[in-house]
Amino acid sequence: MFVLDSRKERLVILLLTVAMAATRIEHFGINRIAPDASTAIFFLAGLLIGNPLWLVVFLAEALALDVTAIQAVGVSAACITFGYCMMIPAYAALWYAPRALRADFSPSLFGFAKLALACAAGLAAFFVFSNIGYYFGGGYSASLGFAEYARRVSRYFPYYLEVTLLYSAAGVVIAAAAAYFAGHLRFASR
Repeated sequence: MFVLDSRKERLVILLLTVAMAATRIEHFGINRIAPDASTAIFFLAGLLIGNPLWLVVFLAEALALDVTAIQAVGVSAACITFGYCMMIPAYAALWYAPRALRADFSPSLFGFAKLALACAAGLAAFFVFSNIGYYFGGGYSASLGFAEYARRVSRYFPYYLEVTLLYSAAGVVIAAAAAYFAGHLRFASR
C-alpha cells in the first residue's frame, strides 16, 4: 500500500504542484520546456495522496494556470468553451484510476503492470471525456461528424499515452526509491 506520512505527503503535493506549473506551459505551445505532465500528475496524486479533496485543489491549479496563460501570456482561449467543464470528469478519471490499487499494491512485476494498466485506462477515460467536451463545447458537433472528429483526434492518443506513462513511471520509481532508501513510504499487501 502507498502510505505517506503527512510530511512526505506535503512534499509530494508541493512537487506535483510545481511540476504542473512548470510543464503545463508546453500545453499552450509557449516554449518547449517539457511535455505537459498534467495527466501524470493527476494519476500520481491519486496514487500517492490520501485525501481526495486534493483533487479539487489540483483542478483549481489547472484552471488557474489556464486562465493565467490566456490573460497574462496571451494564449488563445480556443479550448476554453462550455466543454471545458468536461475536464473535471476527465482529470477525475486519472485521479481515481490508481485508487483501488493503493490497498493491495506490491512492488512486483505484476504490481507495476497493474499500475501501468490503471494509468492507461485512466488516460483513455481522460481522453474520451476531454475530447467529448471539446467536440460539443467547441462547436464541432455542428460542422464535423463525430466519427470524423474522433478519427482526427485519435492520432494524438499515443503521444498522450507515452508522455503520461513515462512521467507516471518516473514518479512511481521515485516513490519506490524513497521507500527503499528512506523507509517513509511503505509497501504492504493485504
